[in-house]
Amino acid sequence: MPGIPNWFTEKIRDQVRTRYSSRGGHLDGTMMRGEGGAGTVKFPVVGGRIEMYKLSGAIQKVKLSDINLDMVTLLTDDFEAATTFRQQDVRKMGPSLQAALADEMAKAVRRKRDKMKLDALNAFAGATSPLTDTPNTVETFGDGTERVDIIDAIHVSDAMAGAGADEEAYWAIPHVWFSQLLMYKEFASADYQGNKELPFATNGRISKKTFRNVHILGIPDEHFVYGTGAYVAGTPGFTGSGYLDTFAWTQSAVGCEIEWDQENMTIDPLPDHEGTPNICKVQLSGAAVGILPEGVKRVRKLAIKTVDRIA
Repeated sequence: MPGIPNWFTEKIRDQVRTRYSSRGGHLDGTMMRGEGGAGTVKFPVVGGRIEMYKLSGAIQKVKLSDINLDMVTLLTDDFEAATTFRQQDVRKMGPSLQAALADEMAKAVRRKRDKMKLDALNAFAGATSPLTDTPNTVETFGDGTERVDIIDAIHVSDAMAGAGADEEAYWAIPHVWFSQLLMYKEFASADYQGNKELPFATNGRISKKTFRNVHILGIPDEHFVYGTGAYVAGTPGFTGSGYLDTFAWTQSAVGCEIEWDQENMTIDPLPDHEGTPNICKVQLSGAAVGILPEGVKRVRKLAIKTVDRIA
């Protein structure tokens, strides 16, 4: 059986239509990286509080402040996506179809990176932090019965700033929530002021605004799978009933370590299979974890299906 032609293993301009799905990678660069490697990553956390005291003029011992040194440890996981095609189908597929296949495999890696981060936020929101200092739980805004509105965006911003956070803050929401917020002129007039180097910054299909120092991102529906009104694969949008849990976070409040990923798929023959089919693979090793409860907010609002114009 002849080998795979060179044109088939190269990425060619895509002229093939594929079903719509999230391209993924929307949350890359929005969380802190850890220390270490070889599957074990550490995130040091300094707590406690150091206060000044007035000198009495007497010769006496200093008054020490208490400081807490905690460590959040993360174990990375390994992931793989694979698909096969028959050797006999190489010529039938053509270079454009191979390019589309390569793109779909790369999207699988990027979507997993996003899901890893959102899963960590969801788990953190329902857990108790092991850190020595308080707070040790994530604050939740809303009960899921009302539409998202500008007050929620203000509340997120105030809560982040009130906790003392001074680094980049993000809130990922569905596009329909983003459009609902656009009904408010204060939000509609805001510009994105975040890091232009992040992957989503130049992506025209990602809605983004910086409102009161929080970077609000509208990303595809399929990323919102938390709550009674969560996205269901194969259905258009949300049902309009039940609630969605979304998450806002500061960059230092959540850790994510991607030790390696392989978006460019490999193609290898399987000579011990009939017809010597080819197997395509992409791989990823990484994990994410919540670190600082005060820097993460869960926003629980109605899983709206359409926008409602405000009065």
